[in-house]
Amino acid sequence: MSDNCGCGSSDSGDGETAASPRPAKGEELANNDRQNPFADGVDRRRLLQASGTVGATAALAGCSGGGDGGDGGEAVPTMFVFNNGDRTLSVIDAESDELVTSAFLGTTASFPANQYSTGVDSDHDVLWLNVAGGVRAVDQRTLEELAYIETGFAPNYPNLTPDGEHLLIASGGTTGMDPEGDANHAIFRVDANRDSDTFGEVTAEIETGYVGPCDMTLGPDGDYAFVVDVADEAIRVLSVDPFETVARVDAGEPVNEGNVLPFMCTASFDGELLLVENGEGTLGGEPEVPREGSESVWDISDPENPEEIAKITRDDGLPGAPITSEVAPDNSAAYLFIPGEGVGVIDLEANEYATTLDVGGSSIAGAWGPNREKLYVPVQDANQVAVIDHANREVATTIEVGESPTGAAAGTVQPESDAVSSIQASLASLGIPFGDMEASWCMDDHCYCG
Repeated sequence: MSDNCGCGSSDSGDGETAASPRPAKGEELANNDRQNPFADGVDRRRLLQASGTVGATAALAGCSGGGDGGDGGEAVPTMFVFNNGDRTLSVIDAESDELVTSAFLGTTASFPANQYSTGVDSDHDVLWLNVAGGVRAVDQRTLEELAYIETGFAPNYPNLTPDGEHLLIASGGTTGMDPEGDANHAIFRVDANRDSDTFGEVTAEIETGYVGPCDMTLGPDGDYAFVVDVADEAIRVLSVDPFETVARVDAGEPVNEGNVLPFMCTASFDGELLLVENGEGTLGGEPEVPREGSESVWDISDPENPEEIAKITRDDGLPGAPITSEVAPDNSAAYLFIPGEGVGVIDLEANEYATTLDVGGSSIAGAWGPNREKLYVPVQDANQVAVIDHANREVATTIEVGESPTGAAAGTVQPESDAVSSIQASLASLGIPFGDMEASWCMDDHCYCG
């Protein structure tokens, strides 16, 4: 896939220029083309908003108490949006679709774990962030770090098993990788149970060789997981326990003179379908055959024998190369995140491209809300989240958030209020750096961790 995230880069050595990505923790494993979203300055409206927030927060800091979502009581449907540009977290009330608060994290995520343990009935209260070099676990109430899993690879794609017991991570794969290499990529299983003595520790590992494990998705029973090996042109099926590869299926035929390059995948909530994003070209930062993209639909009702049942290409109306997708809970539609175009919709009953929704800008990911009725789409170049009403297949509203929002995840806990973090978030929105400014991995040309 092209690699988009925006997460800050190193100084050139002769002085940082305004357009250069800013220094960031983990930058040696982050995108080389990270864009600094503050290179052209800050718009007047954001300056006024930040100034007002800082003043109001400072005035109330002495008398503010804890947040009303952190007492462990009634579930509060919530969306967490990771703003890659300023390393803040926007917290959205998923019932009113209003911004509750913004907090400074100092790190960010492009593809956080957002498939399972995110529903309205879940009591899982950990955010799992893909960062350059590994995955971080963050408490949803306090926003404090709970664990760090070092993988040693830049791209990391985590997802939880439906019971919240295990976190699975595919590491190493991206369409921007060299066609040949000697790195030994890996897939990890991590203890995700907070009550366990080994929480946050790797419990099993599969070394894959240089095949580019790229993305991780699971079936509803948690017995099987699916990974796409971008450099090896295959769909990999894993058994979660025991943790092992049980099947590998060829990704099919390319639509051009290049390769299929399967690089992202999403299983439906009922475990019947698997959506796969294909690069359709060749690997590398400057591919010999330009990647045009396609979308494949696979039948995984028999998990160990996936079967491709449809492929949607440019000839079928696909307007661009999708980065990833989300499948509607009723399996009626798939929503494709197509940078520069919007959100594409596939009618899964007919397996045909239906339409493209205008979300006001470019996006590479999205996440279902806790009730699985609305799809939240961070729009990187508009600093907003578009909320898609699945019943009507239309954008219902937009919510203004932080700088260059990229990843999102649902939860049922709202963070405790923190005056210092709120002030830092306001200052960070003006381009003022704090702390390590850790980077996340995204696709090339879509990385805004500047």
